[in-house]
Amino acid sequence: MSELNLDIIEKQNDVTYEVPQVNFPAYEEYKEKAYAVAEYIYNMEATEENIKETKKTLAKARKLTDRLNQARVNMKKEILKNYTVFEGQVKEIIGIIDDADKEIRAKVKDMEEAEREKKKQALFDLWLKRVPSYDYDMLVTVLPDAFNRWLSPKHLNKGTSMKSIEADMTAWIQKTLSDIYTLKDMGDDYLEAYSYTGDVATAIKQVRQREDFLDTMHGLKDEDVEEPSQTFIVYGWDNISKAEDLLRRNEIKFITY
Repeated sequence: MSELNLDIIEKQNDVTYEVPQVNFPAYEEYKEKAYAVAEYIYNMEATEENIKETKKTLAKARKLTDRLNQARVNMKKEILKNYTVFEGQVKEIIGIIDDADKEIRAKVKDMEEAEREKKKQALFDLWLKRVPSYDYDMLVTVLPDAFNRWLSPKHLNKGTSMKSIEADMTAWIQKTLSDIYTLKDMGDDYLEAYSYTGDVATAIKQVRQREDFLDTMHGLKDEDVEEPSQTFIVYGWDNISKAEDLLRRNEIKFITY
């Protein structure tokens, strides 16, 4: 590719213009006459005769002002004619550069995305080398998508070194397996909850809330409660929080589990 020629950008006086000269020698005279007409009308005593004559004078004045205004409009169009052409030319040049800027941004985005995908594959290859050193079967049994659970956007950043990523990967696998071993002794329900939450404390809380709910429901059934009830399942902590807030604001009794 040939070297980009920027000479046009470096030129001096590449845009020039001449200030238009408008000559209006009758300005002071017309203004004086306009003031005289206006002053006469402000101070006149209205009679049928002077109203008629004054209207004739105003008609002449209006005819003059209409002609002056039309001259102004025509002159403005003529003065702006070259400017309008220049404005279009400038916008055209700006559009060319803007389109080129969008193109290079798209190329950079595609290049960065390709680099991120390449790095993701390299991290997956590294993952396959490291996980056999641990209880891989246990890990993927509870978390089939373990690699994607661990992977985060920061790992794919160009500035994040493979050494720091590998250390983070190892730490995550060790911690996750430790969590799984802890919950495994507590029961399958806890492991199932952990497979959704990825957090020990949250998994334990969910299971215990579920158990409390079932106990409560059994108790209500035993008491033969007459009020009807309905069970709803809301997914996602944010949605759960919104649902609870809605029920509280409407003073609706509910039980969470």
